Amino acid sequence: MPTTPTTRVTALARRMRVDIDTATYPASQYQQLMGMQEVKLVEELRTEGDEAYEDDGAAREQVTGYSWRLEIKLLHSKNAAGSALDTVHRFLRTKFEAAKLGAQGAAEFGVRWYDKDGLDDGNAKEGRAFVKAFPPDGGSPGALDVISLVIQGQGKLLPISNPAGNALPAVTGLVPSGGSTAGGNLVQIFGAKFTGATGAAAVKFGANNATNYTVVTDSLIVATAPAGTAGAKDVTVTTPGGTSPNTTADDYLYA
Repeated sequence: MPTTPTTRVTALARRMRVDIDTATYPASQYQQLMGMQEVKLVEELRTEGDEAYEDDGAAREQVTGYSWRLEIKLLHSKNAAGSALDTVHRFLRTKFEAAKLGAQGAAEFGVRWYDKDGLDDGNAKEGRAFVKAFPPDGGSPGALDVISLVIQGQGKLLPISNPAGNALPAVTGLVPSGGSTAGGNLVQIFGAKFTGATGAAAVKFGANNATNYTVVTDSLIVATAPAGTAGAKDVTVTTPGGTSPNTTADDYLYA
């Protein structure tokens, strides 16, 4: 007997995105981890046996906690000139070295995982972590430089609203957060949804356009601050999705 065909759209594993918080806690400056070949979030339950005599030798276990980690195969990337490592890769290497020296507090950072297409699938998570492994895979002389990265969770893995679920760009931090009224400062603008920012008026410091800017990734713009009057000015980014909303994180102080 004929049946009505069903339309089904399956999801691709590569839709998942990982962001690394490169700021010093409690500030937050998430940047996308680029160059991932494989990525897997592993959540494991911790159990203890709690069988009793009346179980007649049959095993029983009680869940007493859980652990989590991200296992990632990463293409170790350099900038276009080949003169320096990708900034996030370098950050993770620095954190790994801090962990080796036992500087646990200095080794921890924020990490989040979510569907980059904005799908609210319940998998968007965030937590604190450290780099537990950062070994190169090795290979033949002509092989790509691949790192088998393990990011080990510290404490709870918390559900979050998918950062990609809102089309609006967002500015979450500035480095530096201020400069001379003469302008000319090179400013890193951290946030999300920066892809699509084009044109002279896409990046503003208050009412003034940035002198120039480069969209480095979806979460980082490097801009030259224009001249401005003394005081705090909102740094905004405009894309086809709209203009970033005003927050205290986007304040640039002219002095």
